Amino acid sequence: MEIVMSSSASRLVSDQGISPSESDVESRQAATYAAYERNTLTFSRLGNLEKLAEHVDMLECVMEFFPGGIVLYDKDLNMVMCNEELKRILEYPESLFASGLPNMEEIFRFNAERGEYGEGDVDELVRNKMSLVDEMTDHEYERERPNGTVVQVRGVSLPDGGFLTTYQDVTKQHQHVSQLQALLDNFPGGISLFDKDLKMVLINEQNKEMNDYAEELFKDGLPTLEEMFRYNAERGEYGEGDVEEQVSHRMELAEQKEAHTYDRKRPNGTVLEVRGVPLEGSGFLTTYRDVTELRKNQEKVVYLAHHDVLTGLPNRLLLQDRLHQSIALAKRGHLMALHSVDLDKFKPVNDVYGHAIGDELLKQVAERFNKIKRDTDTIARTGGDEFVIVQVGINDHEGAEILADRVIKTLSEPYEIGEHTIQIGVSIGVALAPLDAMDSDELFKLADAALYDCKASGRGRYKLYSNGG
Repeated sequence: MEIVMSSSASRLVSDQGISPSESDVESRQAATYAAYERNTLTFSRLGNLEKLAEHVDMLECVMEFFPGGIVLYDKDLNMVMCNEELKRILEYPESLFASGLPNMEEIFRFNAERGEYGEGDVDELVRNKMSLVDEMTDHEYERERPNGTVVQVRGVSLPDGGFLTTYQDVTKQHQHVSQLQALLDNFPGGISLFDKDLKMVLINEQNKEMNDYAEELFKDGLPTLEEMFRYNAERGEYGEGDVEEQVSHRMELAEQKEAHTYDRKRPNGTVLEVRGVPLEGSGFLTTYRDVTELRKNQEKVVYLAHHDVLTGLPNRLLLQDRLHQSIALAKRGHLMALHSVDLDKFKPVNDVYGHAIGDELLKQVAERFNKIKRDTDTIARTGGDEFVIVQVGINDHEGAEILADRVIKTLSEPYEIGEHTIQIGVSIGVALAPLDAMDSDELFKLADAALYDCKASGRGRYKLYSNGG
């Protein structure tokens, strides 16, 4: 390095008119040092230019491999460079670049003239565009081109002036979103999607309608899950309670991101089936289905499976369930009574007045039963004119006798059906648990035995079973 620099310094001295044979050594040394400094600066600049060239090459390489269009403008809004993808996406002809790279105003004018910005005066459209550029603020928006292509535009101002803008063709993404939205809008229920941070990504109209969400909730964009919970809590969707506690509780469950299904009954009586499914990437999909009528029908089916169609009283199936529960209590020392009840003189009613009158009579009997029974007691219809009472919570046999006597008196009162006044009677046989038996079949057998004994001795009365009949 020293040899190269010295040789260079000598040539530079000669160029400056300094003779090597001069006796002024100091002047010669000063000239040499000056030439050395100029030579060093020259080499430094050459090195910087080489590095700059390398950077430009790298930048051009990056721009060509960038997955979209990209263009760079200097502080005077002259285009410095752009890639081929930009020309393809925006359909710039080569003639636009025939005289070199165009400036931003020329680009705006070209676009305005071919209708990229819609109808209007070209000069005015250009001025409007240039006025926006003068502000030099970062921006991001989507532009739909006349050919239907949707381009996402992102502009970033540079520190020393100038602008870098990227263009990406998002037409397919928009088509996918449109298809997804069509799917959502035709989905038979509500649907919402949340990302890993529990921020809402999308929601369909059915969801808004089913949950009565006000448009004000979406005025600032899609809300977060926590905001949705708070909105629902404040309007009483989760019942009474502290709003923040309700929100906190639901957020704790949501953050677990576990699959779930449950029914939520809204204040207006609507029943929504809510299903949550975690997605790959920690997102969450929730669906809502209005199951109000379905649940009513299901409840009706369950009710009909356990109740007599004519009278609405429990049937044998529900009676067995209640009886098993009562026997379980009896095993723990709680006395219960099983009453086997028969209506006296009911068959003549059907024979004389017909089955329609007989059915109405049975309905009125059921109404009277319901008026005298306690909530803890069960009265079931087990046959045409046969009924069974499961009585719990009594202290001794007198409790059973009091109820049996009340049933006989109440059901023996005359019935007014249409133009007819009808009189019937009642006979009752009673067995106690655990005093008489602890098995349901045995209790029925003993109560029926007491009933038959009662009928044999005159009807219109009750009889408690006792050992020996």
